[in-house]
Amino acid sequence: MAHEIDQTTGKAAVFVTGEPAWHKLGTVIQKAATSAAAIKLAGLDWTVEQWPVRAFNPDKPKQEAGCPDRVANVRTDTKRVLGVVSRGYKVFQNRDAFDFMDALVGDKLAMYETAGALKEGRRIWMLARIPKEYRAGKGDVIKPYVLLTTGHDGKSPVQMLATTVRVVCQNTLNLAIGEGVALSVSHFTNLETRIGEARKKLGIIAARFDQFDDELHAMLGRQLKDNQLAAYFKAQLPETDCTSELSKKLRANVLDQLHENFSHSTNTLPGMKGTAWAAYNAVSQYADHQKHWIGKTAKDKADTQLNSIWFGGSHQMKAKAYSDALALCKR
Repeated sequence: MAHEIDQTTGKAAVFVTGEPAWHKLGTVIQKAATSAAAIKLAGLDWTVEQWPVRAFNPDKPKQEAGCPDRVANVRTDTKRVLGVVSRGYKVFQNRDAFDFMDALVGDKLAMYETAGALKEGRRIWMLARIPKEYRAGKGDVIKPYVLLTTGHDGKSPVQMLATTVRVVCQNTLNLAIGEGVALSVSHFTNLETRIGEARKKLGIIAARFDQFDDELHAMLGRQLKDNQLAAYFKAQLPETDCTSELSKKLRANVLDQLHENFSHSTNTLPGMKGTAWAAYNAVSQYADHQKHWIGKTAKDKADTQLNSIWFGGSHQMKAKAYSDALALCKR
């Protein structure tokens, strides 16, 4: 995933369990029992203050004007401005954003696996693994996680997402869990009240993983004919997007890649060859690992990749592909 790990304090703001990851940056540990320990290990033990915003005339430095409706979210250890927000915006400190997860971890229902920051601390995350496994076959293990993320840029609410990782190829899937069930806390609401809701919704997320297991086996039980597979892949890339010969060629190249992915060894494991599950993972493989990422540097591109996988275009592409694969199982 991304390499633009925050290093503004001189060390990588990330920890991982078990073995080096994240381009071998960060602290490797065996476990972090509480969010307080995880936050310290990940270099997230800093706070954000709100400072007044003032404008200065570049031609006349002594001339300045106040901005009474705006404040700057300032990271206190580095003095970096992470975002400029309205005065109604409520800072949710890193420790506050994560400590409600301690109840889940304390009950041994989940284990913190990684945490870190991107873009100088503008976005932070913590990933907790649910100690269960789902299998599409002997060699195809899917691990469930709860992803908690927030930001100090004024654009990122507190979110808690049900996420799975297919170990054999590191494809990810954010599971849709219904409007009003998924957690997304605005920085303009009573955050303390919403945290109480979050505790209840963790149980709903756990139930969603069991539903995923049923959906997984439904897709494994649906063999696709060649024409059905071709139609499925084409549906992920609408022809209405093709407005030139170049775009048509690019679309054709992506379709070829999807068919190649479908025949890849990771998608032809015993029990999944030729199925709707294999078709979905062909799209997921492209969305997570093969798309073109925009950025001036390799680090910028990697950061774009991470955000796209969890929240942006890649996530949306996989969500549609997953929904369409399930629809095939009902025909």
